[in-house]
Amino acid sequence: MDFQTLEHFGVPVLPYSVCSSMDSAQKAAAKIGFPVALKLISSKFLHKSDSGALSLNIATPQKLASEYDRLASMVKANNSTDEFSILVQAYRPGRIELILGGRIDPQFGPVILLGLGGIYAEVLRDTALRVCPIDESEARAMIRSLKCYPILSGARGKKPVDEGVLIKILLGVSKLMIAERPSELDINPLLVRDDGLWAADARIIR
Repeated sequence: MDFQTLEHFGVPVLPYSVCSSMDSAQKAAAKIGFPVALKLISSKFLHKSDSGALSLNIATPQKLASEYDRLASMVKANNSTDEFSILVQAYRPGRIELILGGRIDPQFGPVILLGLGGIYAEVLRDTALRVCPIDESEARAMIRSLKCYPILSGARGKKPVDEGVLIKILLGVSKLMIAERPSELDINPLLVRDDGLWAADARIIR
């Protein structure tokens, strides 16, 4: 699973559990703590936001039950015989959303990207790109080259991002790109929260 790959390379992931039944989903949500998000894991629904194959900010067991049924019915309505599961994950919005990605460039090989994520990512296009592997100084340069760096560093009295942790994450993703060589990697969003940095969603195409 993509999250397990991220964790192996030192990228923190919001608490999650992969479930195959309503009962296991309810138990997972109780253990993780509400609110939670549900995400359908199926080869037929790769773009979850566009297809409605996810549900966010579920605050009660009753809402979880109805949303679990809705997601399961999407598979049946699609006449899919593929096995599916549902990811139950902590729903913890961030102060800032970053995007962290990678790909195999035909000329340079593995490259890594860091940028501003969230709803304005496509508009502002605030990104930094480096060829892997990167070292600590290059990771720091990526962070500080972003237009949004004054926000990350604590503009207007806001708590700054833990730059040391973000550097470690960048180095981990660089190692992932070298070791695994996925054709595409997308961590979006990487949440900046007061309790750390957390990957909330990820896609790795091998």
